[in-house]
Amino acid sequence: MYELEELNPSVSDATVYKHIQKLIDAGIVTEVALDDDQRRQGYPWKFYGLTEDGREFLETHNLLAAEETLQQIYDTIADKPEKIVKYENAPRPD
Repeated sequence: MYELEELNPSVSDATVYKHIQKLIDAGIVTEVALDDDQRRQGYPWKFYGLTEDGREFLETHNLLAAEETLQQIYDTIADKPEKIVKYENAPRPD
């Protein structure tokens, strides 16, 4: 969530959460939490990803065509805040 909020400063945190919740409710996105024994203080423990239905929907509407390009652009951002870099390296669910 922090990455979305940080990279979209014109959108309020509450708006980001509302949109993610709508995507969860629609079955496009799923929320996955780390088990209690895997959580580390100061690191995220909730993660969000596409469901199979969500990926299929996006592929059907040709909305994943730029996925690789967008990832490459994100990877080249040189001035990421330290917190984003920390979160990128956080423990993740299997």
